[in-house]
Amino acid sequence: MSDTYEMTPLAHLYPGMVLADAVMDEHGHVLLAAGAVLNEAAIASLARHGVGAAPVQRAAPLAAPGDAEIQARIDHLFRRNDRDDLGDWATGLLRRYVEDYRLKRGVAP
Repeated sequence: MSDTYEMTPLAHLYPGMVLADAVMDEHGHVLLAAGAVLNEAAIASLARHGVGAAPVQRAAPLAAPGDAEIQARIDHLFRRNDRDDLGDWATGLLRRYVEDYRLKRGVAP
């Protein structure tokens, strides 16, 4: 098994998965080409041909956002709140709590 795909049992296949390699029957005939997007009919066809597993592309892991991206998102969410406005203390307090939570400030490891 490589890092780009994994053999997935037929029972765990679902529509939308993408094949990393061609799937062949026992005679060497190509049933589905590499890059094919599975749908219900294709999965049923694999079952009819006795295919037990298929090479499915692994999803690329999502990169965790950095502190700058998190801060930019918080700034966007609180864009109508002025940090220096002491009259809106509740929103300022909420913003500080959100920043502390999202940026993991004051949280024990």
